[in-house]
Amino acid sequence: MSPPLLLIRSMLVRVPTRFWLWAFAAAIAVDLAAITFGADAVRWASKPALTILLLGHLIVSVAPGRRPARLLGAGLLLACAADIALLIDGTTAFLVGMALFGLMQITYIAAFIRLGAPRILRRRWMVPGCYLAFWLGANVMLWPRLGALAVPITVYSLLLVSMAATASGLGRTAAVGGLLFVVSDLLLGLGVAGIELPLEGQAVMATYAAAQLLLVLGSLKVMSDGTRRVAAAH
Repeated sequence: MSPPLLLIRSMLVRVPTRFWLWAFAAAIAVDLAAITFGADAVRWASKPALTILLLGHLIVSVAPGRRPARLLGAGLLLACAADIALLIDGTTAFLVGMALFGLMQITYIAAFIRLGAPRILRRRWMVPGCYLAFWLGANVMLWPRLGALAVPITVYSLLLVSMAATASGLGRTAAVGGLLFVVSDLLLGLGVAGIELPLEGQAVMATYAAAQLLLVLGSLKVMSDGTRRVAAAH
């Protein structure tokens, strides 16, 4: 780790680990309230704060130099940038946000692979199969309603279900996180397709925040278990 990053980490670790999760809970509560009451200006702070706070929790919870943690951290930064892009109205901003989330999915997949997910998935091949079947069904159903966004959404959603399937190889916590990410983006996709649901904005953000939290916690559990096994071996 470079000296500037070590300095940042040395400052962050002075904050209790539980602070980051309590602050995350406060941020999602504020964001949901902002959606409910139409306080769009507040969301420019509350929405990006979610992934930044999770990044802080990740940094203080893992020893420096862990490659999966670096990939996960990069994914959280990409997600933060995507969240900001999606606060801007318009098709261009939506496509930029989706592209950033697509890159996030790729970094998450890389992190989960390094944490050993493929070894488990070889025994649970039905999980990727079910996600693939869901991807095909959802895109067949929504394609006629998506217009010019059909192709980019199809590509992004394939990355999404690939991430969720890979996350299922890390244990129950990460598996639920991956599933909730799919649910969140499905709700968002239905809105883009013109299928409006009650409290859609709140549901999208609640499931998204829970997904990011569980993916981080599930990954940290695997890294922690791996560290304990190495220590026990010595």
